[in-house]
Amino acid sequence: MTTLSFVPIPENLTANQRAHWMRRQQTARNTLAIQAQAGNAANAETTACFQRYVRGEASLSHAMDEARRQTAQEHNSFRRLFQRRASAAGTSADALG
Repeated sequence: MTTLSFVPIPENLTANQRAHWMRRQQTARNTLAIQAQAGNAANAETTACFQRYVRGEASLSHAMDEARRQTAQEHNSFRRLFQRRASAAGTSADALG
């Protein structure tokens, strides 16, 4: 599993802002780790969405929605590729599993 790297906490944040940043960063790490355990490792785009959450620029809900959308797109692309290869081999994608 790839270690997730988020930008460091800015030096100019107050103690309260730093605490919120660290909480959001831990939530993002945990969310992406769960996603990776399910077989959907985060790509750069997904990590960037969660970085915006960590910085407080997006809600957790928005970051998760983006991750789901990106995962769905990747799955659809893989499915189309799998179907093309199965078609070229003269087998249906469903028959191949």
